[in-house]
Amino acid sequence: MGIRSSFAVMVGKATAKLLHIMGKGATSLPGVVTLKLCPNVLATLARDIKVICVTGTNGKTTTCHAIADIISANGYTCLTNSAGANMINGVVSCFMNASSLTGKVKRDYAVLECDEASLRHITKSMGSLDVTVVVTNVFRDQLDRYGEVLTTLDLIKQGLAHIPNARLVLNADCSLTSSLVESTKHGDVLFFGVNGGFESTSSSDISDAVYCIRCKTKYKYHSHTFGHLGDFYCESCGYHRQKPSVAVDEVTSFNADSADVLMSIDDKQYEAKITLPGAYNIYNGLAAAAIGRVIGLDDKKIIASMSSLTTPFGRMEHVALGEKGVEMILVKNPAGFNEVISFLTKHCTGEDDILFGLNDNSADGTDVSWIWDVEFEKLGERLREVTTDSQTFFFTGKRGEDLQVRLKYAGFDTGKFKLEKDYRALIQRLMGTGRHTYMVLSYTVMLGLRDKLAEVAPLKKYAR
Repeated sequence: MGIRSSFAVMVGKATAKLLHIMGKGATSLPGVVTLKLCPNVLATLARDIKVICVTGTNGKTTTCHAIADIISANGYTCLTNSAGANMINGVVSCFMNASSLTGKVKRDYAVLECDEASLRHITKSMGSLDVTVVVTNVFRDQLDRYGEVLTTLDLIKQGLAHIPNARLVLNADCSLTSSLVESTKHGDVLFFGVNGGFESTSSSDISDAVYCIRCKTKYKYHSHTFGHLGDFYCESCGYHRQKPSVAVDEVTSFNADSADVLMSIDDKQYEAKITLPGAYNIYNGLAAAAIGRVIGLDDKKIIASMSSLTTPFGRMEHVALGEKGVEMILVKNPAGFNEVISFLTKHCTGEDDILFGLNDNSADGTDVSWIWDVEFEKLGERLREVTTDSQTFFFTGKRGEDLQVRLKYAGFDTGKFKLEKDYRALIQRLMGTGRHTYMVLSYTVMLGLRDKLAEVAPLKKYAR
């Protein structure tokens, strides 16, 4: 390790120490300081570690968490930016916080959540490293940051261009993600996917990728899961879904916190339980299983690992608040929200309240017009069948009123609406209901509300 990089790491670690003494998080600023002193420091910090980068629109945090579960359960060590600081500063902070003063990081693997727009900055110094990149999917996300889906796809391509020898783990069911194998010319590629459709409660909206990325002909589907994901094909040019090496062949049952499936690895089929809630999380579990195959685990170990996956903070996280507790669910774009709607349609009853929270901070996306693309009507129709007089729909966040208007037009009973923007007061109201609550929250609402929940409920603090 050179003098410059050593000095940068020491100053960065001192910055982190000072922040911890002050009671502050050290997820980004130490990385800012370290990079200022040595822009190429990541190549040094990660030189002896196998790096797994996870990027894509939805599922990055859950997939990283699942991969870390599998790696740890099978005797390997790993570091991960589990607090969600997924830009270059956060990634450098993650490495620097785990390193010695000499810059040595004693881990087998680094599992890194990487923001799509930041992937190119993160991989810039990784050309000579052992890198695997997982791309979960590409959906329409924060329009003020990413633009439309082809812009997001191009950002990922730019990141992959820095690491031409990297292995790719791609979602076979996403026509956009699958196209990376042709446009980037990476040779070592593993696909994961679902061989067959999901039940009818999943979203049928395929507006994010309607037309063939090659010839602009409208896609057709042999089967469909949600959004634009499924067994797609183009009748005009022949572009089609690749056969996945790691797949779910059939979902035998969906449960509130897991799914029982028939799962195949290189055409060998096994019964498995994926202990992640919601149909959309099946893909995250499959991505993690694909990494299990990449790191050399045998099939039985991979299948066994699927039954011990856990959810990260804010992703269907249970909090013991009041008599029956709450579930925190993060939402950030139409595709993800629609799958949460599908989950609630199946599991929410008249005995459950729902809290909707929306902010328009930069981390949430300043343009909240996307809420009009969410299929609230489906949930409203279901709840009208099972509702009780005591059921309440709570609203919070800077744009809580916007959500009220949206749900009014979706046919919800406005007499059951309650707006409360003070998080502490809101928590006290929820504790007093004696009912179970689903909290459906944008990112910064989730962070702010979770901090206040930690004052009154047994709640693990997320990693700093």
